[in-house]
Amino acid sequence: MNNYQLIVQALDHIEAELKSPLSVTALSRRTGYSLYHFIRLFQAITGITPGDYIARRKITEAAKDLKQWPERSFQDIALDYHFNDYETFTRAFKRLLHTTPTQVRNKRNNPLLPLLHRLHEQDLLHLPVVQGTPPQIVKLDEITLKGPIVNVIADYSVISEAWSQLFTRVPSLHGRRLPERYYQVGYWADDFENSGVSFICACELYPQPEISGRHQYDVTQTSYRHTDTSEQAPLSADFPVYTLPAATYLKFIHKGLSKDVSYTYKYIYETWLPKSEYRLSLPYEFEYYGEQYLGPDDKNSISEIYVPLELL
Repeated sequence: MNNYQLIVQALDHIEAELKSPLSVTALSRRTGYSLYHFIRLFQAITGITPGDYIARRKITEAAKDLKQWPERSFQDIALDYHFNDYETFTRAFKRLLHTTPTQVRNKRNNPLLPLLHRLHEQDLLHLPVVQGTPPQIVKLDEITLKGPIVNVIADYSVISEAWSQLFTRVPSLHGRRLPERYYQVGYWADDFENSGVSFICACELYPQPEISGRHQYDVTQTSYRHTDTSEQAPLSADFPVYTLPAATYLKFIHKGLSKDVSYTYKYIYETWLPKSEYRLSLPYEFEYYGEQYLGPDDKNSISEIYVPLELL
């Protein structure tokens, strides 16, 4: 058994014992490693200490239970995950999620909580690639984009359809930057768990003058969203124009197949950001496909991911 398989077994055991008083010492004994070597190996492979992983998995599942079972008391859910009392439970919430159980249940918080979903073997195998290039802090001016929008609840294939719509119309997009610059923006409303996430597949325009009657939307204002999945993208004579506000971003690099970008996003939101001094400042993110982007099926392809941020 190699080290990856051993850690996957440890992850399996943690999932089976989330509602038990599991200790890192007991977990290390199951692996046959000393406590010191187990902690080092677990952190090297997952990017998280085993104690932090166990605590964050418990809090993540507890946060989901708070929303799924509104009739259950905070105290009962705290005891489910072996927190001694509600005060200890609340302190753990504030430390790990930067909010409180009450705010989670009442949805008075940033919709993207720094939750940690179970890590699988494929997550572990992708981590060395994701961690290879540290993120950079960059400041960008306002960006003007034009292209179709789709709303995704379960079927992500509609994003490919939107890209096809855009590419057939690129030559007719007046005011586009040359050579063309392509973006994919994902943004969400407070009820995104029910209404889905909106994606804009777009080409960048030169800064646009204000023209009466122009349909231009600020993506930080989520009033323009398609929630009717029967009309996944606008088919009007012209695509809408969108603006990304001037902001400070964390710039991450994704290298590899486009279908594997979810592993990079999982690392950003569930491993890197929770350990940092930053949090998401605006309800969107975007990918930029520059000269190093060689296509969705090229393992050497590189795209850039931008996440708007602010200090905690």
